[in-house]
Parts: sequence; structure tokens; C-alpha cells
Amino acid sequence: MTASTAPVDDSPAASRTSEPGVPTLRRLHGAAVVRVVFGIIWSIDATFKWLPGFIHGQTLGKELGAADDIHTPVIHQWISLWHSVGTAQPTAFAVGTAVIETLIAVCMILGLFSPVVFVGSAIFSFGIWSAAEGFHLPWTKSGITDLGPSVGYIAASLALYFAAAGATWSVDSWLRPRLGRLAWLTSVSPAQLERGAQG
Repeated sequence: MTASTAPVDDSPAASRTSEPGVPTLRRLHGAAVVRVVFGIIWSIDATFKWLPGFIHGQTLGKELGAADDIHTPVIHQWISLWHSVGTAQPTAFAVGTAVIETLIAVCMILGLFSPVVFVGSAIFSFGIWSAAEGFHLPWTKSGITDLGPSVGYIAASLALYFAAAGATWSVDSWLRPRLGRLAWLTSVSPAQLERGAQG
């Protein structure tokens, strides 16, 4: 009497998902969903920036006024610099901020130029954390409970970059073959991820 055995799936798709170091299509789809959700969060942030109080520069003095509470020399000078830049042309600074956040949101939702947008989002978020939020200093103040929301944006942006979150359900997958030498601006496809892991 012989023991029954389960059929073995030798298809290329099966070997692709079991290859060590290659993200499965399910994981890439999951990363794409997180990318879209994060893009929606960015779009909400951008919407707030287009409201009259911010877009006309009326709140920038307060938004960039953390230097008054921070006396660490280099950090104080950094925040003061951005306060000076922002309040010199408040409307232009506010519109620029709103446009950047809108572009980040749209590109994340569509999966357009994903690697550039993920890195750019992390850098922009660091700028917000270091200037507008003043690193959430001083960390010794009474009632402090976190390091500020922009730290999470930095981590999320970099996590999406390393998860290849633009590989599926994205404009990048259509655009990449058409860009030639500029293809590096877009996310790689699942097939390219597989070839990279094998090579």
C-alpha cells in the first residue's frame, strides 16, 4: 500500500513566489495598498495646507516659531533660518509647501515615480520635523509623549521604498518600459525584482 502524495506545482509562478529574497505578488500588492493609504493621508495634509489660514501665510509665524523654545545653538539657528525664509515671503512659502504635499499625495496614490517620491517624501518630512516641529524639542518638557508625527512619515516613506511599493498597481509599471534611460525614476516590476534576486 503506497502513501498518497500531494501534487507538486512546478509552474514558474509557484517557483517565483517561493524563491528566497523575492517578494511575492501578494506582498507587493499589500505594499501597494499601504502606499495608496499613505497617499490619502498626504492628500488630507495637503488639503489643510490649501485652507485660507495657511495658504495666505497667516499661520507661518506660529508654524515656524519653535526656535523660541529651543536654545541648542545649531538647532536654534536652523529653525530661525527657516522662520526667516518662511516669513520673508509667507504666501509663496505656503503655496510651495501646499504644492509639494499635493504632488507627493498624487504620486503616491497613482504609484508615479515611486522611488523618487518615497525618498523625497522622507526628506521633506525630515524638513518639517527639523524646522516646523523643531525635532519636538525640548524632550525634557513636561507632558511630552512622542517625537512628533513627521518621524512616522519619514519611517513610512523609507519602508515603502524598501518594500518596492510602486512595483504593482501603479503608473510606474506602465511607464517604466517607455522611459529608456530615465527608467530609474520609476519602480521596478515584479519580474525585475525576481531577476535581481536571482542574479
